[in-house]
Amino acid sequence: MTKTSEPPAAPLALPPWSIDPADQAGSAPALGDLVRAAVALGPDRPALHDGRLGLTFAELERRASTLAAWLAGRGVRPDDRVAVLAEKSALMPVLALAIWKCGAVYVPLDGTAPVPRLRGLLGRLSPRVVLALDDREPVAEGVVWAGRAELDAVLSGPDREWATVPHGPASTAYIIFTSGSTGEPKGVEITVANLVAYFGNHNEVLRFTPDSRVFSLSPFHFDVSIEDTLLPLSLGAFVHQFRGMHAGAVMRAVVMRERITHLIAVSTLLTMMTEGGRHVTRENFPSLEMVMTGAEVCDPGVINVWKDGLPEVRVINVYGPTEATIVCVAHEIVRVDPERVSSYPIGRPLRGVEARIVDEGTEVPVHEADRVGELWIGGEQVMRGYYGQPEETARRVVEVDGVRYYRTGDLCSYDGNGDIVFRGRNDDEVKLAGRRIHLGEIRQTVLSCPGVERAAVALVQRLGHDVIALVVTAPDRSVVADAEKRLAELLPAYMVPAVVAWSPATAVSSTGKTDEKLLMRRLADAARESSATRFAFTPAGDVAPVDGDDHA
Repeated sequence: MTKTSEPPAAPLALPPWSIDPADQAGSAPALGDLVRAAVALGPDRPALHDGRLGLTFAELERRASTLAAWLAGRGVRPDDRVAVLAEKSALMPVLALAIWKCGAVYVPLDGTAPVPRLRGLLGRLSPRVVLALDDREPVAEGVVWAGRAELDAVLSGPDREWATVPHGPASTAYIIFTSGSTGEPKGVEITVANLVAYFGNHNEVLRFTPDSRVFSLSPFHFDVSIEDTLLPLSLGAFVHQFRGMHAGAVMRAVVMRERITHLIAVSTLLTMMTEGGRHVTRENFPSLEMVMTGAEVCDPGVINVWKDGLPEVRVINVYGPTEATIVCVAHEIVRVDPERVSSYPIGRPLRGVEARIVDEGTEVPVHEADRVGELWIGGEQVMRGYYGQPEETARRVVEVDGVRYYRTGDLCSYDGNGDIVFRGRNDDEVKLAGRRIHLGEIRQTVLSCPGVERAAVALVQRLGHDVIALVVTAPDRSVVADAEKRLAELLPAYMVPAVVAWSPATAVSSTGKTDEKLLMRRLADAARESSATRFAFTPAGDVAPVDGDDHA
């Protein structure tokens, strides 16, 4: 009797956020199994490269399983927090997947942050394990600490099988810390349901496929790293982790060499790559299909250069606070507006996202163009809340008609087409090189320094670039050096003011009230065309560079 051969197994479908309709009927994989379909698609296909280390999909999955088994052996259980002192590296997706394979919470922290800041965050988190991609001394007690040497030993040792422990939809997938208005960083908790919804909603716009090649510029302690690395990897796309110098020519050369199809860059980096526009040609970007920018306002002239130079490339302007899971509003620039001087719209909500503009407690109708109000984002991408800060969560998350909304603090309006336009902030949060910074956190840090009476912090223009400026009011000028030391010890480098001034007395307005804005305006005027970084006010209120500081 002849034995009938078994029919070949059907290929494993890609996750349902694939743009191929054949994949969309399936269910979402467990987060720990995010790349299993990509492995089945081609285990030896290159998954990612960081300029030093490259991994195939099979190697990525195998290393993640091995590390997951090691983490479990160190006591990691579902819903435990595992902190990662992050850096731009091809190993980062391995760590994220391994944590998720244990059903645990992925918490990437800025590995370059000052030790006291890291120690404070780890104290709040109480993680089960801390993974560091260097061999620094542990900065936290009472936790399992694994440095680079130990991680390398685990990952280069025998392969270990691990069956993924699935999260529940309401489980926390990751926590991202952002600058906080109260002087304390806020940990944004994003659930599995939030993240899975985001994958589906945003890939309708991104259109990643197994043939995509993605240029990843985002640091791993920013949520955009999930958009430009983990999402494309889940669909079998290749990701190049750029860890070189942020120079236009260098980045353009890598995009060309790596045949990049999807470029995602904050406006600061996109402007560097644009460099006047003469390089934005099909010859220099032969494979490019999409350019996406966001996280800060982009000069419309820069967007026009890309759309003019590469008319068949999709150019997209997006918006999304961390609290609404990476990106929640998008606008494709279909036609260039050469006369535009204001920024392009941020557009309309993604599928599954709701948006309201609220002015003095009333929702602004779409037909009332140019009426400004606060943007509220609602729906399935809104965070669980701020980790360990229920009062702050209650202040920012409200429920209307059964829908939870995040009050963004961003001032927006509709334009004549019904698209949302960003107008500014209703507080002192700013974006600098794509980084979200609460100036209040800088101010509170300065005010905690003995001898400081007042502190004013703002963005000012210096030699054509936005920089953070600080005015310290104190009777004793030596207090300024103490304040700068404290800032360097407690804040990441990108939050440390580049321009600092000392004032022996507080400016007083015509009403007799403190006028810190007046001091800042005078400093801004002095700094605009000066290369000086240190200034001092006279008792009369004049401001000049400090002796010994280089100035124009």
